[in-house]
Amino acid sequence: QPSMQDVQKSLVSQLAANASSTRLAEFESSLRVTFAALPKDNGGLLGHQAVRYMLHRQMLQRHGWFVVGLEPNDVAPPPYLNGEWVPSFLQGVLEQRLGGRGIDLHELAALAAALEDIVHKETAQRLETTYQLLNLPIVAELDATQADKVIMSFAMLYLEGNFTHKAVDLPVLETYYSKDYADWRKVERWFREIEMRYLKSSSGTTDKYKMPALLKVVDEIGKHFGEFNDRECKNLKDMFYQMEDKRMVGRVSLSEFYKKGLHSHWNFNEKADYLRQLGALDESDPTMPRVIGPNYLGARTNCLESSSLYAVCCRNECEDLMLHLEGVIAAPKAEPERIAQLVAALPSDSVAAPRKLPTALLGRLQDVAVQHGGMVPLHGRLFAQWMHHAYPRECPFPHQTGTVSPLTPNEWMREAGQENAKASAEEMQTQVASDTCSGTGPCSEARDLPWSSTEELFVSQGTPVHDHKEEQEGGWTAFNVAMLLLAAALFVTGQWPHARELPAALALLEEAAGASKRRADLQKCATVAGLAAAAAGFGILDPSAFGLAACLGIVAFTAPRLLAQVKTKNDKSWA
Repeated sequence: QPSMQDVQKSLVSQLAANASSTRLAEFESSLRVTFAALPKDNGGLLGHQAVRYMLHRQMLQRHGWFVVGLEPNDVAPPPYLNGEWVPSFLQGVLEQRLGGRGIDLHELAALAAALEDIVHKETAQRLETTYQLLNLPIVAELDATQADKVIMSFAMLYLEGNFTHKAVDLPVLETYYSKDYADWRKVERWFREIEMRYLKSSSGTTDKYKMPALLKVVDEIGKHFGEFNDRECKNLKDMFYQMEDKRMVGRVSLSEFYKKGLHSHWNFNEKADYLRQLGALDESDPTMPRVIGPNYLGARTNCLESSSLYAVCCRNECEDLMLHLEGVIAAPKAEPERIAQLVAALPSDSVAAPRKLPTALLGRLQDVAVQHGGMVPLHGRLFAQWMHHAYPRECPFPHQTGTVSPLTPNEWMREAGQENAKASAEEMQTQVASDTCSGTGPCSEARDLPWSSTEELFVSQGTPVHDHKEEQEGGWTAFNVAMLLLAAALFVTGQWPHARELPAALALLEEAAGASKRRADLQKCATVAGLAAAAAGFGILDPSAFGLAACLGIVAFTAPRLLAQVKTKNDKSWA
């Protein structure tokens, strides 16, 4: 486990790196397209939610790492489990250093690089553990056979996700992987390819290898295992969609899912309750539950829990499609007509292009635009849902926040009080037997994919939708009310400024109003108090009016919080 000191050192090191650093430049390049398309504040900086969203996407696309603690709907408070605290602590340290002003592209790249550095530190610790299990001094110079033994032992422990084994366990693991692990020869061959590619190039000699040379190899195993895993994910996807329910694209009936699990080596056997928790079960037709392809393929049940900091998961193919749209649009929102034109010309692994989008699909996109004043936010739940309809085999169905959770099988078992996340043979046979559809009659009729009109914004869209609407409709904020009442108090008490004092008073009001828009509620309250104090300094406010201004400052501080409690569910944003 990395320490807080390790995390802080990694961040400080990356922030201190020269802006021309090749590594940071590489991160900036890979982040730039999505950074440009995300909503920002007036200074062009990303807020807290947007940073989490980008880090999650970056690590998943770059390495296939599902970083624990960066889940899109992760709202769990501390204490975090295992390594879950790391990304939140890392981001918190940076935000504190910056005074909460937001994060620019270079700082975001430093965050991503620091996160990789922390993974590197864990890898180094695990390599030391492997040396100890093999009773080798960490300063030893190893020959080729010994180096291969260390690397392959590390690889097996990496696949296990468990470096707490004892030395006596290693022969047992070797026997298991060589005889019982499916496709071990293929996995072993890939590990040795990485070993051959990096070991000699990392060593000063061709026949003796020190720990830094081996560390380079195992580091690259972690960084690139996602690429090997993608091959396995492709096989899983191909097999899954061989069972596809022709009545609802992108889905497999739970009965067919279990039937394949019962009569083949494929482990399609997760309990229905667990699939539901993962967001991989479509029950829009109560008589025919279906497994949602993209949600299942990317779920934690198909991830390798190889680190306390991340799991290796199947890549979200929808991210490639989104990256293309973000690159072309280069803005947080776009007109529905432009999006439709781009998507009609954008192929995927299972969708040919160019194509004519269905009328119903175009209508859905227009509905989303109407809900947002004529523009479609690219990073909201409704657009993600629309993309699921446009690419049902690549884009996951976005459930509402709080209804699903990306739990590992062990986490789900603890939370649900279950002994196993896998369905028993009897449970699967019961589900298969309950499927009475013969493929004719009502069972053969195509069904529309489910649609929910609830919006949630994955990242803040600058000025919140409800605040913007209130301003457009002539609504008054607490600050506006406070300023109006203060002016009335000055007028009633006869303390309205003379002509010579009016320009200064108006300038003060303008500055205060500008500050109120840029800062948090607490700063708004301070602005009102500062305004009143300045007015007293000008000689235009008596003590009674000053007391009134103080009271109104409290109003300005508390009113937005009271209003926030009654905001509609549609105005929520994902963490």
